[in-house]
Amino acid sequence: MIYFKPILLISIFCLFYLLFLGAVSYFKLDLVIIGVLVELLTIPVILTVLILFGFGFVKFINSKEKRKQYLTIGSINFISISLVVIMTYNF
Repeated sequence: MIYFKPILLISIFCLFYLLFLGAVSYFKLDLVIIGVLVELLTIPVILTVLILFGFGFVKFINSKEKRKQYLTIGSINFISISLVVIMTYNF
């Protein structure tokens, strides 16, 4: 699969961005540059996570060979979705 590494890197970036967002919210960091980054990146990152989760899930069901790779992509994005839900209810 030629696109596995870029999709995996994008999924990991989204996970780390959401962890960063949770840390900013938890520690109540109030810097202008962080606020600008949060406003610009949050909605595209969440949409990317949802799209990549759906992609990984559909490919996992349809594929007969590289199921572990698609399971990895789906799992990372499921963790990201879970993190967003937990942060929404706890903060």
